[in-house]
Amino acid sequence: MMIRTKAYPFRSRGLWAVPAALLLLAAAGCRLTDHSENDGQGVTTNDMQIPASGYQDADPSRLPTITFDSTALDMGRIAEGVQVEKTYTFTNHGKIDLVITDVRASCGCTVAKNWPRMPVAPGAHGAITVNFNSEGRPGKQHKTITVVANTTPPTTVLTLSGEVVAPDPH
Repeated sequence: MMIRTKAYPFRSRGLWAVPAALLLLAAAGCRLTDHSENDGQGVTTNDMQIPASGYQDADPSRLPTITFDSTALDMGRIAEGVQVEKTYTFTNHGKIDLVITDVRASCGCTVAKNWPRMPVAPGAHGAITVNFNSEGRPGKQHKTITVVANTTPPTTVLTLSGEVVAPDPH
């Protein structure tokens, strides 16, 4: 007695060879090649000489140099809840355009609000404005702002420090 099922209706008609033939063709197709990778005449990965990073092969004397008027700013003593805005000014002392790719503060209470998004020409000046929110942060504060640019070294760390004085409870 032959049992026909809906899941495999092709078995009853001798059509089992169709899926088997497709499987064989697919497996054989994976092995098709002209074997040119073994002839020694083509380009290999050894011929490409791609550096791990473009930074490694850069001529440091041609890179921009970011020079800040001051990398450390003191807020002094401020009352809790006050927002302090400070500006760090800089000059590009390099031979090519300075490109700042990121400015990131060490915590959420300090935010870089304004920094050049376009290249800064050699000899030109720029500024990075930072806002510090002292709400809920009584005591000594020391915040860092990391500037990432096409300079050597690629990062510059700015600091913002001071003391946040809590209101007198009486």
